Amino acid sequence: MFRMRNTRTLATTLLPTAPGLRLDQVTIGADEILATLVATQPWSACPVCGGLAQAVHSSYQRTLTDLPWGRFAVRLHLVVRKFFCRVPDCPRRVFTERLPTLVAPYARRTLRLTEILRLRAFALGGEAGARLVGRLGMAVSPATLLRLIRRTALPPRPTPRLLGIDDWALRKGHRYGTILVDLERHDAIDLLPDRAVETVAQWLREHPGVELVTRDRSDAYAEGVRRGAPAACQVADRFHLAKNLGEALERFFNRHHQLLRQVPRPVPVPADTASQAPRLPVRPAPLRRSAELARERTRVKRQARYDAIRARYQKGASIAQIARELRLNWKTVRKYAAADVCPQSPRYTLRPRLLTPYEPYLRQRWAEGCHNGSRLYREVAAQGFSGSRILVAIFVAALRRQDTAGAQSLATAPALPPDHLRPRGAAMLILRRPADCNAEERQALDQLIRLAPEVAQAVTVSRRFLALLRERQGSQACASWLSDAVASGIPEVRRFAIKLRQDEAAVGAACTEPYSNGPTEGQVNRLKLLKRQMYGRAKFDLLRQRVLGAS
Repeated sequence: MFRMRNTRTLATTLLPTAPGLRLDQVTIGADEILATLVATQPWSACPVCGGLAQAVHSSYQRTLTDLPWGRFAVRLHLVVRKFFCRVPDCPRRVFTERLPTLVAPYARRTLRLTEILRLRAFALGGEAGARLVGRLGMAVSPATLLRLIRRTALPPRPTPRLLGIDDWALRKGHRYGTILVDLERHDAIDLLPDRAVETVAQWLREHPGVELVTRDRSDAYAEGVRRGAPAACQVADRFHLAKNLGEALERFFNRHHQLLRQVPRPVPVPADTASQAPRLPVRPAPLRRSAELARERTRVKRQARYDAIRARYQKGASIAQIARELRLNWKTVRKYAAADVCPQSPRYTLRPRLLTPYEPYLRQRWAEGCHNGSRLYREVAAQGFSGSRILVAIFVAALRRQDTAGAQSLATAPALPPDHLRPRGAAMLILRRPADCNAEERQALDQLIRLAPEVAQAVTVSRRFLALLRERQGSQACASWLSDAVASGIPEVRRFAIKLRQDEAAVGAACTEPYSNGPTEGQVNRLKLLKRQMYGRAKFDLLRQRVLGAS
């Protein structure tokens, strides 16, 4: 075991090291340690001219805060001197000696304490950082940590060869900024205060050397890159291309609601429960009367809107004209005008609840006449139910409401009708890789293809486009697909292909280059975390410092 001979040696070991300092005294109090340090170096350099000075003018004292020793706060009492500067042309006649390895000029904390606080501030922000360092014996205010972040000089970053660009919301729906990411280093290199064309173009002009830019389908970014770096290759993000294809397929299936109602929705079986008991349908709890009335009013209103739009559309009115007359968004009018039946609101997938395995037993006991919620809870708890009593109480209240309304008991209610496929679900079956689909999903897609030749054509065209993206088949194959999609006769696929032709070079590059905007999306997600961590104090300059300083 290594042992110190005296307290002075121990204090000298734990105190910050700086040349020309002598430890004179260490005082240990109830919760604080005070160490007196005296400057002994015979000369000092002038901070203005750099000349060496030896003539002492006077001395003065200052107190610093240092890293704590366990539960003890540490204060350093410095005794330093002032010197005369004898250089004739120097404007400074008297200066205070500097201790650059110990403390910055005018600071009240040592450099090593400031560095620890800065690291905590960049990692946690103001409020959370202040709470943490306070428990570690380095009490500072959140505002102090934010000032440390703002005062930190960011290291210069080289201009990236491969650049990713995307937008982020400073205030969602009102103000947006732009993040720039080095795709080779996977590092955020800058934040821009908006997403205007000229802002992006100006940054690229000031940072020449960008060879490739990945971006989403934004026209503003496309034009900004063309103006600022005309020689750079633009690559459209493959995720957004596949997402846009899915939206086109969803609009396509909105025209075939009657067809989708003939195909049951595939419900995948989780791998960990495949060997267990047969799966029971998840039955929704009965709604309150007020909720049922509200749902019925919404359904009637939606049906009336659908009838009004279809009547005008069949008489020859245009989408824009109907939107103006009914004061609706043109996308809503287009969706209702193309649908063969009134579109229904999407149903949320009902997942098994904690009480689901015990619901048959509760229905049976309810039918037998046991209507005491506390007793039913004790019975299912004895069978292994680990949830709270309130879950059983909610289920029992639903049974009681149903009996009060004179409805059929849940114990003897018929099985739930099979849920049919929805437009979004049908589109996802096409977008998913065939190897990732289970048997039920493949069967649903095959049944859908057999019901309508137009669906089979849409599946073929869509999978060709997905193969272009996944296998990087090149720009020539992309141009061939665009021509075939325009001539396919499917309105939604045709509009999708026409829109892609407006950005054909970037789409062709997406089918050729291995780069995509995934790292940029990851940096946006990290930016959102930092922004929300600051509880609304994330002004642009502070957020930029944290994003770039903590990279």
